[in-house]
Amino acid sequence: MSLIVEQLIYSSFSELGFKYIAGANVPLGIQQVFYQHIVSQLWDNYNPPDGNFKGVYIHQIDSHNTLFGWLINDGKDEFGRGDIPYFHCYYLQELLDSKQLVKILACLETGPLKRISRDQATISLDTVVLAENYQGNAFELGIKLSKDIRLFSQRQLREEKPLQWFISSKETKERQHPTDNNYDNSKNTFPREPNYQAEMAKILQELAEKLLAIEGIMLVSPQGQPLTDSSGMEQNSTLILAAGTMLYLANNTKEELSWSDVEQIAIRSPQGDLILTPCSDQAFLLVKTSKTITGLLEGEIQKTRSKLAKILAISHPIPKLLSYNPAVNPSLNSPVPEFESSSNLG
Repeated sequence: MSLIVEQLIYSSFSELGFKYIAGANVPLGIQQVFYQHIVSQLWDNYNPPDGNFKGVYIHQIDSHNTLFGWLINDGKDEFGRGDIPYFHCYYLQELLDSKQLVKILACLETGPLKRISRDQATISLDTVVLAENYQGNAFELGIKLSKDIRLFSQRQLREEKPLQWFISSKETKERQHPTDNNYDNSKNTFPREPNYQAEMAKILQELAEKLLAIEGIMLVSPQGQPLTDSSGMEQNSTLILAAGTMLYLANNTKEELSWSDVEQIAIRSPQGDLILTPCSDQAFLLVKTSKTITGLLEGEIQKTRSKLAKILAISHPIPKLLSYNPAVNPSLNSPVPEFESSSNLG
């Protein structure tokens, strides 16, 4: 059984810079999913992985549209910039069944048929045929997958649940055998589904525990509705109502001026800041500070956004209310420089 797939690439290319390139037969909507839900979610420009990093992923959009591929830290580009990501993705446009999934997993282990050089003057991404006896030629991109991830993938497919995961080579080395955290010994068959709610609560807790004058923190929807329990803010507080108004005005401004997606929305004052940072198209990180935001806090917010984005990309659907009640640290006594009020839209 052969599979016919199309290709997508994202990296920094000679004379082109950072961009994604797709085969002629890849629909625009699929290209957008590749960039927004794979590239943007799996690579953190603020905190890139080490130079030996590599990983593999599957992102099933629906039963007839599946993206899968490889990610590495590809070193420097021609401009001397380090930590350049290289995403190589295959797109399968047909009903995914168990036999095809086995082939996809084998493909992820052996690597793509051919790695695309970032130094090529012109790049043409042809249709690829994954033959019955497929052997990848870019084996340095592949990762040996454990038995539990194979079983987990088959169970997700059988139960018609979205098949969406990412795993790095470091994780496969650390989890060569099923553990109590990811394997159900009572049934001795499939790994348990990750507890996304607990993972997000832990990430929010870590930000709240940093000594950065944070008064309140939670996730909200694009309409300003709470997606998590709040800390330092009542569920029906003026702050949350303000967040909804900020999002409404930002979206209207973006549409009127034909701007790109919102990068951050902030109200700044000497008494503190109210900051909204998108983690996905359905969730914003809302942070209330008692003092004006500093560069350190800005960096921590971006790191937290990146961590949450990776989980939200595979947690489907987004829960309406997560269990979360972190303890927030008191205000800092050290002086913080004052900034002017601003609202940042990308």
